[in-house]
Amino acid sequence: MVKQITALQFQALSSKVGDYLIDVRTPQEWKIYGKPDGEAFGLSTYFVSYQLHNLGNVVINPDFNFEMEKLKLDKNKNIFFICSSGIRSQIVAEIYEDKGFKTYNISNGFNKSNKFYESCWVSDKLPIK
Repeated sequence: MVKQITALQFQALSSKVGDYLIDVRTPQEWKIYGKPDGEAFGLSTYFVSYQLHNLGNVVINPDFNFEMEKLKLDKNKNIFFICSSGIRSQIVAEIYEDKGFKTYNISNGFNKSNKFYESCWVSDKLPIK
């Protein structure tokens, strides 16, 4: 079962150098809202879009699996997934948990688009690139 954590809980758990933070938002979101700085916590940080905007529609990134495989992730390390609201990151965390990885979903997301949480990565003032 994917562990649900908030951004502040991530900060407390992310002390293992070599673990991963993977942001699955779109390039547009990275440009507009910024990117989480997982390296500030000693984590390898990657930006791999699960979905893309294509002619006004949102579609699953056809290269997502290939881009993730290129990372050559170590199954002995934790993977923390994040998106804007915790929904896309939950989907991807489940996929990677099924592949044998230890996964966490940062359920309150990056930029407070989740109505169930008072805070997010940005409002908790965690490092941004």
